[in-house]
Amino acid sequence: MIKAAVVEDDKRAFGMLEAYIVQYEKEAGLRFSLSHFTDAELFLTNYKPLYDIVFMDIKLPGMDGLEAARRLRKFDENECLISTTTMAQFAIKGYEVNALDYFVKPYKYYDLKMRLDRVVKSLKKDDVFVKIPIDGGVKSVRAADIYYIESQGHTLTYHTVAETLSARGVLKELTERLKNSGFVLCNSCYLVNLEHCRAVHGNTVNAGGDELIVSRGKKQEFLSAFSAFLHTRGGG
Repeated sequence: MIKAAVVEDDKRAFGMLEAYIVQYEKEAGLRFSLSHFTDAELFLTNYKPLYDIVFMDIKLPGMDGLEAARRLRKFDENECLISTTTMAQFAIKGYEVNALDYFVKPYKYYDLKMRLDRVVKSLKKDDVFVKIPIDGGVKSVRAADIYYIESQGHTLTYHTVAETLSARGVLKELTERLKNSGFVLCNSCYLVNLEHCRAVHGNTVNAGGDELIVSRGKKQEFLSAFSAFLHTRGGG
């Protein structure tokens, strides 16, 4: 599922964008989850590193979209941002805040489709990032640099090549997002990056040098995934 935030005060414009995204879902065989914010302050106050893409209207009441985008970049440098406006000359200013693209209203489906195709392509790249909320912002970590993710209650601990980071989160959401990036559950508490699995012995797997329990319920699925992974790498 692709999660998108739309910061737009014009209900009609939002309705049109929403309808076009529904059309794109059907054509592309994808699912989107939309969160709508009518002003930038509301969006930033409630900001969490959950979104794959943000549509930011430049002309907003109170704080304008460009200032909101500048503040967003302080939290999250890698957020996929598309600026929207009624005038192209203002839309180009979106590049000042490292926007991926701009979108001129009134929206046309073909224009949206081209932009979403580009976003989807970028999301499918091997260089996937996981956004981890930290004090005062967000840290983006390459999925390839994560050994495994540990879940305890509502806290996720990311064991990475460089450091160990903890933040609130839900393992189920990450499991879904990273399933195409070589991550598999070895039990209900550990999401393991197969790239960093050194060996499986009995009911344990060595991930990044740590021995993790492989539960009985997950063992067959985990071993099948590990075997398939080794096969793609030319191993046995």
